[in-house]
Amino acid sequence: MRLLDISKRWDNLAKAKISDDFPRVIPLSEKFGNDDSVTLPRPLTVLFGLNGTGKTRLLKAISESLSDSPIIAMYELVNYLLHEFGKRDDIGELLDELTPLEPGKVRKSEVQDLVRRDYEEVHWYAVPILDSPFSKLVGEDVVPVFAVRHEGIDYDFRSMGLGELSAHLLMWILSYSKGSDNAAFLLDEPEAFLPAPSRTVLLAHLLETCLSGGKPLVVASHSLEVIQPALDADAAMMLTVMNGGSKLIGPSSDLHESVAGLFDLSPQVEWVFLLEDEAASILMQEIMRAVDPRLWQGSRFIWCKGYGDLEAIWPRLPRPSVSIEGVPQFAFVADGDKKSDVQKAVSKQSGNRLWPFFCLPGDPDELMKSCSRRQIDLLAQRFQISPNQLSAFFQTIQGREPHNWIEDVLKYANMPRQQVLAILSGAVVADLTYEQLTETISAIKS
Repeated sequence: MRLLDISKRWDNLAKAKISDDFPRVIPLSEKFGNDDSVTLPRPLTVLFGLNGTGKTRLLKAISESLSDSPIIAMYELVNYLLHEFGKRDDIGELLDELTPLEPGKVRKSEVQDLVRRDYEEVHWYAVPILDSPFSKLVGEDVVPVFAVRHEGIDYDFRSMGLGELSAHLLMWILSYSKGSDNAAFLLDEPEAFLPAPSRTVLLAHLLETCLSGGKPLVVASHSLEVIQPALDADAAMMLTVMNGGSKLIGPSSDLHESVAGLFDLSPQVEWVFLLEDEAASILMQEIMRAVDPRLWQGSRFIWCKGYGDLEAIWPRLPRPSVSIEGVPQFAFVADGDKKSDVQKAVSKQSGNRLWPFFCLPGDPDELMKSCSRRQIDLLAQRFQISPNQLSAFFQTIQGREPHNWIEDVLKYANMPRQQVLAILSGAVVADLTYEQLTETISAIKS
């Protein structure tokens, strides 16, 4: 099976029959923080958070609430295979007596994909054992045994590294349990023993399992390679500790920033935006944070000395015919009152390969002044004064030219300049429609 781009797999999952019943509200057997239930955003949901926030405890609460939904704890299962079952001295005899599983039940290609090893042969066995720790997972008292041949050398699970063994083990569980009565599978760090490059591959195969097997999966993970793709698909939920208790935060744009904080990420610069002045730069940032936080994280903003600088630099900044890895892209953003000038400049350069050149929804100073009248409560909260007090102040400066109006607010607020401009820009974002905001950055999305 060729591994498709993982984002397409999420799209396929949204259209699959298994997604018809989601989001699914699961009552919890005991309160988790202040929550009596959890809503899974996707049939495959990834839970993440720092140690001690309650990921394993939440999996247990879900397992108790959803009957026949066992937890797959890779640490415990790998430890059992190697240090309990693997110490038996009759394993060779068992393999001689047992018939390996039929090839259709052996996920050779998936294991090779995870282990990054071309096997000549792969044999999986199910050994009958009383009180097997796998019985709740696959519905039978059996223990898996794995034997392979690679580059002419035969070996079994006892000689495998932890990553190789965990790959065989997880794929065996998912394959052998297909058609079982399990309502869902809850996976506790299934990627734990795998190297970083194999973790995203594992997530892709879990998605495929969800698509083909129709069984919901909940994955608790510490790995960014698993968390980030799920985050991009609105299929990730973060656990944190607030007021001494655990709290579950569902999919939201703010989660991208939380992940950057948890993993100490400094995102690669993907875009550099050139704008007319400081106010325009901060307004553009606030618009982008509201519409596309990930784009905002990977962008930098430079302000020039007015529209003339933009018009002069734009045709002189080369744009390569192909994207170059590690080299950011550029965009030129004029104030909204320069829309006709931008259109003329673009028409003059028609046919040339140039960077995007577009406009804000209006003149930043005028927008900040006009939108503030309708966003008194929001501004008062952020300036930490009463709405009546702020409204009275605005009455005293209502006739001022927009740029001078902003300077008056800067003096009145007694805060750092860029903080005040960000607050005023936040009022603009709150006042505009979502369509107006998204249209602003549509030029770089096309």
